[in-house]
Amino acid sequence: TALVNSGLNFPLAGSGDAQPVAGIGGTRACDWWFTDQAVLIDTAGRYTTQDSNAESDKKSWLSFLSLLKKHRARQPINGVILAISLADLMSFDDRQLDTHLAEIRNRLREIHETLKVQFPVYLIFTKADLVSGFMDYFGGFDESRRRKVWGATFQTAERDRNMAAGAPAEFDALAKRLADEMADRLQEETDPVTRISIFGFPAQFGALKGRVTSFVAALFNPGRSQVNVSLRGLYFSSGTQEGTPIDQVLGAIGRNFGGNSRPHLSGTGKSFFLHDLLTDVIFAESGWVSYDKSAARRAAIVRFGGLGAITLIAAAALGTLALSFASNRSLIASTTLAMGQYRETAAPLLKASTVTDVDLENVIGPLDQLRDLPAGYETGDLPTPLEETFGLSQRERLLSASKTAYRQALERLLRSRLLIQAERTIQAKMADPVALYEPLKIYLMLGGKAPKVDDALIVSWMKRDWEQNRYPGENNREGREQLQKHLRAMLALDDAYDPVFELNQPLVEAAQRSLGRMSLADRASALIKSAIYAAVLDDFSLSQKGGPEAQLLFERIDGGDLSGLRIPGIYTHSGFNTFYLRQLSRIAQMLVDEQWVLGGGGEQGDINQQLLKLGPELLDRYGKEFAAAWNGV
Repeated sequence: TALVNSGLNFPLAGSGDAQPVAGIGGTRACDWWFTDQAVLIDTAGRYTTQDSNAESDKKSWLSFLSLLKKHRARQPINGVILAISLADLMSFDDRQLDTHLAEIRNRLREIHETLKVQFPVYLIFTKADLVSGFMDYFGGFDESRRRKVWGATFQTAERDRNMAAGAPAEFDALAKRLADEMADRLQEETDPVTRISIFGFPAQFGALKGRVTSFVAALFNPGRSQVNVSLRGLYFSSGTQEGTPIDQVLGAIGRNFGGNSRPHLSGTGKSFFLHDLLTDVIFAESGWVSYDKSAARRAAIVRFGGLGAITLIAAAALGTLALSFASNRSLIASTTLAMGQYRETAAPLLKASTVTDVDLENVIGPLDQLRDLPAGYETGDLPTPLEETFGLSQRERLLSASKTAYRQALERLLRSRLLIQAERTIQAKMADPVALYEPLKIYLMLGGKAPKVDDALIVSWMKRDWEQNRYPGENNREGREQLQKHLRAMLALDDAYDPVFELNQPLVEAAQRSLGRMSLADRASALIKSAIYAAVLDDFSLSQKGGPEAQLLFERIDGGDLSGLRIPGIYTHSGFNTFYLRQLSRIAQMLVDEQWVLGGGGEQGDINQQLLKLGPELLDRYGKEFAAAWNGV
């Protein structure tokens, strides 16, 4: 009842009233009270007295203690709350009281011997409401005053010191407090009978001193209990009010004023002096209990073993972190060194405020250095080495910075020169609209002015230009391959960035006007030929097809070497069937899709009528070009 009305928070109670959790199987051995600060185990009264079935009760009691010891070996409990009813204390005769004291001492001794800890005992005298005048004196207190502690906690830093000898002085101090506050209570009360009860309550309480102090002295006498049980404090409380108060002093005076007998209390359910005692004193001193030294030694062995394992793990972790730190520091150092070498190599190119040359051989070296940085674009798709991980990896940051530097270099060193070369090609082809179409298309794509960039077309066109015009021959193969790598990287990095160069708009407009004068057949022919670059058709080589004996059977019209004889792939059997006919079937859509190349000149009237004649005209033109390609050899 005291716990139910104590004002504690019981999370498992839900929205209903606080209820204990019964023992396993619904036994009446003990109740478990789960608060938000502690777990209270309320053992059955028969475990204390063992007067119903001594052998069974003792066995159950010791088994209960053994369970606590098993599952909480170091500190099985944090303290013992010993609740004694003042009604029993006032009504027991000496023999009954001695019997009760002996049983309590035995239980405390068994707790000490089984759990092997020195624990504090909080002695609470319950049913204080049965002291005559209690409810008259305290009944008007609000909840905050009823929560406070009415009792004494012995002030000592020695946890195993027996403070029972201080009980009389502490009791006198409590009685004095009641007497000192009595005048204020009398002023607040108008009913004469109640005032008599208030006036007499300090005396009623003081009359308990003999019983209370002798009980404390007998219970906590080391010689009698055979163990030094530590009394932490003594307190008075009331969990509910029912029964008839015991008038030890003022019964006669009460009757003279019309109060023939004290009324029977009906059980109001108010809690007096419990909440703060439990939360601020008992729960707050959970560390006051000692610990089992043997359990502590076992725990120490486990702890030191665990610490040893942790030390080994920590050493391994530190070693791993040290390795990761060294690896990342080495990566940063090597990247910094490589960047320095790049700046030194590229310095002449980077100093120029404008680009006027189109020599790509000079930019291959600096671009290779950036691409091949330790954490550069070339290694971007590779997994991070294990030794660089463990939370210290700097590779992603270095990779991001390296990619940015590489992209900027590609723009400044490569794209700028490709655009200049494209401009020069456009100027050179201005009088030949068919040959002009592809350079203009590539120029617009490189400058970011195309609705869609065809990376494969750009790469194949540049590759053919480098092979046939700018860097021909086997000696330049490696350079061409490196340029292709950088070109593909530049186009791949375009996905996140737009080109920053302004195109030569007058040149573009002049080229578009020239293309606008092309016939539809010329435009279609130019489109088909531009698709050759993306298709990557293999040229016909007589020396490869004819073998070493071809020199004996064939000769060129111009008398040249057969090894240099190559027929464009479009003018072969395979080129016609697998490429040209397919392009012819989709040429109409291609003409519409690529009107952007011609700008405003791409609009031509009555295109549908022209498309009807386009197929035969293109086939006739292709046949003439096919014959010319072969007749010329």
